[in-house]
Amino acid sequence: MKDQTIEQQQLLAAYCRNGVDVEILGTTDGRLHNYRRLVFNVVRDALSSTYPLTYNLLEINEWEDLCKSFFSDHKCQDPQVWRMPFELIKYVQEFKVDLTKKYPQLIELLHFEWLEVEYYMMPDQKFPEEKTKDLWTSPWQLNPESEIMHLTYPVHLKNARFISRSDQGMYFCLIYRQPDTFKVKFLNLSPFFAWLLSRVKDSSVALSEMGQEIEDAFNISDPEALKENIRPFFEKLVADGMVVT
Repeated sequence: MKDQTIEQQQLLAAYCRNGVDVEILGTTDGRLHNYRRLVFNVVRDALSSTYPLTYNLLEINEWEDLCKSFFSDHKCQDPQVWRMPFELIKYVQEFKVDLTKKYPQLIELLHFEWLEVEYYMMPDQKFPEEKTKDLWTSPWQLNPESEIMHLTYPVHLKNARFISRSDQGMYFCLIYRQPDTFKVKFLNLSPFFAWLLSRVKDSSVALSEMGQEIEDAFNISDPEALKENIRPFFEKLVADGMVVT
């Protein structure tokens, strides 16, 4: 590509972002603003479709100002349009302290919404060949397209507009993609089930071999009661494709 062509492309890109008039070869007077409007609409639509809960949380003027400042000031690094909204999170963290002070749940909400997009678009992961044969005596084989989110605010449980600093606490949310439908699912976890899933994910040990560890951590010593408490959770994970059977 010729140096002049690259220069003209850079001038057009800069104009689309900052709106400062510039002379660009081959353009028609009075029409250049249409390019800026069209490009901004693409960016705003991408942000709105990725972060509908955040859009609902912020005031209309706050959302518009955020989109405009992100568009004008941030130099996006990823060439893929669908990944561009991810960069909004770091931008808000670094440059929108006023918003994060007003909405302490904002950063976690953005992460929560982005993960749904990322999991939906992620390449297929290799599933374990071995199956889970039994709740108690067999190691759980887990869906690799999953992770546990550690949250300070219940963005997965409540409308973000009704979350306040009084809701601050310790929350856990499992995110996973169903292997058959490719739907992205979220599941609230108690501290015990968050610990249990993390433990079985990091080891190949059956629950029957974890009795002492569970008793030490949670003071649960009755194996039969433990099995019955875990069974509904296990069956849901199996039905949703989170546990491979």
